[in-house]
Amino acid sequence: MGTVFAGYSQGLNHFEVDPAVAKMMRAVIPADHEDRLRQMGALAGGEVLEVGQAVDRAGTAELRSHDIDGNVVDEAVISADHHRLYERLRSLIATPETPAGFAGHFAEGYLLADPGLYCLITLSTQVATALRDLHPDPAPYLERLYHGPSWGATWFTEANAGSDLGATLTRATPSGGGHILDDGDKYFASGAGLADLALAGARIGDRAGVKGLGLFLVDKFRPDGIPNFRVLRLKDKLGTRGVPTGEVELAGTTATLLAEPGEGIHRILESLTLARVANSVSSAGIARIATLESTIRGGRRSAFGGILAGHPLFARDLVEMRMEHLGIAALSLQMASYFQQLRQAPIPNSPDFLLLRFMSHISKVHTAQTAASVTQRAMECFGGNGFIEEFPIARWHREALVLPIWEGTANVHSLDASEAAARMKSFDPVIDELSGPVPAKLRQGYVKRLQDLLPVLVEQPWERKTAVTQLGLLARAAALYRFAEAEPALEEIARLCLLERPPAAGFRLDPALEFNL
Repeated sequence: MGTVFAGYSQGLNHFEVDPAVAKMMRAVIPADHEDRLRQMGALAGGEVLEVGQAVDRAGTAELRSHDIDGNVVDEAVISADHHRLYERLRSLIATPETPAGFAGHFAEGYLLADPGLYCLITLSTQVATALRDLHPDPAPYLERLYHGPSWGATWFTEANAGSDLGATLTRATPSGGGHILDDGDKYFASGAGLADLALAGARIGDRAGVKGLGLFLVDKFRPDGIPNFRVLRLKDKLGTRGVPTGEVELAGTTATLLAEPGEGIHRILESLTLARVANSVSSAGIARIATLESTIRGGRRSAFGGILAGHPLFARDLVEMRMEHLGIAALSLQMASYFQQLRQAPIPNSPDFLLLRFMSHISKVHTAQTAASVTQRAMECFGGNGFIEEFPIARWHREALVLPIWEGTANVHSLDASEAAARMKSFDPVIDELSGPVPAKLRQGYVKRLQDLLPVLVEQPWERKTAVTQLGLLARAAALYRFAEAEPALEEIARLCLLERPPAAGFRLDPALEFNL
């Protein structure tokens, strides 16, 4: 794969190149997991970049519907290099069962970054998590996910029911101790053609809305070996070509019930929360790559009598991109820690469960939007070469554009954050958690801003997205202050974030926050 140019950061260890984020990671995961992160950093700077670039250039995977004997197979045809890389990444699915837990898994996902490649790992982790929590005998399925050959998927979206899960039409009928799913048109089915264990939502009985949904496990084959669902086609996407996305038909599909109606929607939301944290760490990882590539570019390219990084305007671009990146890296790793600590809180209305839900919405919106902004800025840093598909910066911007859409748009998250906040008996859990690390001299003003924003989020529908945007900045500042205990140099950019001030003329990052190049 060495013939593929995948960027200036190709060949670098993406863990070792960023000591500041490494310190953040050490604050939330066990010390003995660092070797694993170092290995992941080397993989991220090598095979992940190279295969990701090659897969993107190759375009949409081919769907092979039948084998040579006419048997239905519905397989996505991907390259041997792509297959090998997926197998190297498979171990991330089992990381939550190690002492590093989910925080370790998400730290690895941050280093992986590529949302196409990370998507299949996240989907499989969602399935494994649901199996461990809900299935009476998960071991045989977990063996398939942890060691092969199986991959997982979550198929909730339908043509008529995107974010509105209450409009789901797939129906489940009891049959022989299990259920049969019919009328299932799963319209955005990531992992289609690769996944053979999927979580699916389906309606049981006549109960309307989300309360009528059960959560089911669907295997690719029935016990008699007959295919259990059909992959109708694969979609041609702007990016994330590392994972095939298609349309799956569930008709006469045997399924195992994991959660009854009533509980089902909460288990679906629990699974989606995991995916939203993964979306956040992937956003931060892409911002890392874009900022790192731009930093190296600024030190290599000469114009107007000097290197680009020596010109004040370009230097300011690099400083601001790095501040943005470090901010969302802190927020996403803080979310990884929250998920580790709070995910098993009683559902649906315990304070800890609502806090996790609320923060996942705020973090997902803020990190995704920031990643798209940083990659756009990186394209400008590269000039015309940033817009040419021969070089990788254009790809990273395309990859980033899916992040505000995957796992729900900003509008949807604003509604869900409002609903989670309204369920709280008071806003105190959010205020206490976010204001805790803020310095005492700034805390009163910080709390006042939260106290003003949270009622707007709940009570003023027109302003909800604006409130989520402002809450994202406050959450980012709080995360930076929290990690400043591990890296004191973060405190200055936390202060600037909190005050929403740009760096002053001639501002330079503390050397502790620079890339190790």
